[in-house]
This record gives sequence, structure tokens and C-alpha cells, in this order.
Amino acid sequence: MRHGQASCADYGCARTTCRQAALRARQRRDADRAQGRAARVDPTPAAVRAAVLVRRGMSAQDIADAAGIAVTLVRRLLRTPERRPAQIARSTAEAVLGIPLPRRDQPPAPGRGLTGAGPAAAVLSELAARGWPATYLAARLGTSTATVAAVRGGFRRRISIALDRRIHSLWLDLAGTTPTAQGIRPSDAARTRAWALRGRAAGPVSVPETATRR
Repeated sequence: MRHGQASCADYGCARTTCRQAALRARQRRDADRAQGRAARVDPTPAAVRAAVLVRRGMSAQDIADAAGIAVTLVRRLLRTPERRPAQIARSTAEAVLGIPLPRRDQPPAPGRGLTGAGPAAAVLSELAARGWPATYLAARLGTSTATVAAVRGGFRRRISIALDRRIHSLWLDLAGTTPTAQGIRPSDAARTRAWALRGRAAGPVSVPETATRR
């Protein structure tokens, strides 16, 4: 989940944007009930739209950003029919169905689509060498620890352009500070640095020039 989404407030986030998103979601549900409309609906139409959006060049994160929902929910919609949720919130279905379809002959808009994960992996490896744990980076990036570990470890060949940009932006944000200055325990930072040194024993990891220029 990411900040600015109703699900973030549901998990206890106190940010104003998250609380406002949760309030709007409740108001939509109340309005649906007042009009006799079911609060939860069949996910098939939204799942079909999500699949078409992916074929047109959008990633799950792109769809989540455009719809204002959690990327985990988009990924559940993209599963095979027997593994999808039995029902989803009406507001979620309407948000996905409301995303315009990119034209077949139109390249993905800036920030959408996929790009090679190599530069991002190098940046994340360098951050690990400086003591930044994957859990902290994941929270700042609005993604999961597993995703950070997979990209950093070279297990992802491609990632969304949006995630790639967030990783490089975070690199710049953290350049002028240290893990301990951001509340990370020294033992956690040391453990992360030790992991990075073990990984580098197999070969040096260099930060791409573009990472230092962005």
C-alpha cells in the first residue's frame, strides 16, 4: 500500500492525505448503501480492464497509481479467475474501469511501462552498503520488502518506470544523511552493511552515472 490511499489509513497511518482518502471511501460506500447499490461487486469487469491495460504497456503499479488503490489489489485482479477475490468494493471496480485505455499505437506515457532493473539494482546495492535496510527503503518507496530484495539481488530483469524513478529519487534524498540519523538502529545498519559486503565478494557493484545526475 502507499500513502494517500484509504487502505493506508485502515492500517493505522495518521497522515492527513490517508485519513482523507479513507473518509472519501467511507462516504462513497455510504452513498451506495443509501441508493440501494451493493457495496461489493463481481471483480471480472475490472480484472478484464486491468489485463488489457497491462497488454497496452501499463504495470500493476501504474494501474494502482491511476486508480488510487493498492498495488496488491491490482495484482490480485490480475490473477487467474479462480484465484481472484470473490468480490471487490464497487469504488475499486469503478476506479479501475475508469482508467482510459492507451491507444495500441501509442507508447506508454512517461512513468508507465517497464524498464531494465540493472541501474535500480545498483542503486539499492549501494544503499545497502551504506547501511540502509530493505525494510526502510521499501517503506519510503511505497513497495514491499520482497520487491526491494528481489530488485537489489538481481532477480528482477525489468521493473516499472515509476518504481525506477522512485528508487533514483530516494538515492538523492538519502545522499545527505545516514541510517542512524533517520532512526535506524546501529545494529540493523551494521547488519545490512555486512550483507552488502558479502554480496560484493562476488564482484563489484557500481552506481550508474545516471543515478548521480538525477
